[in-house]
Amino acid sequence: MKEEGVIGKGLATKLEDMARFRNLLVHRYGEVGNRRVLEIIKYNLEDVKEFEREIGEFGRGEVE
Repeated sequence: MKEEGVIGKGLATKLEDMARFRNLLVHRYGEVGNRRVLEIIKYNLEDVKEFEREIGEFGRGEVE
């Protein structure tokens, strides 16, 4: 999506981090504490909202 100009570089990096965390949860879930999951949910939810905004802007043709 970054290469196609759908999302910006900063958001792409955040989403890559999210994917790594998802992989950690899937493959090594026993090693991830509930506190860490809660912190990520509390402090990184804005990344999902940013993704929604950028996808919406792209869909409306508002991206350069």
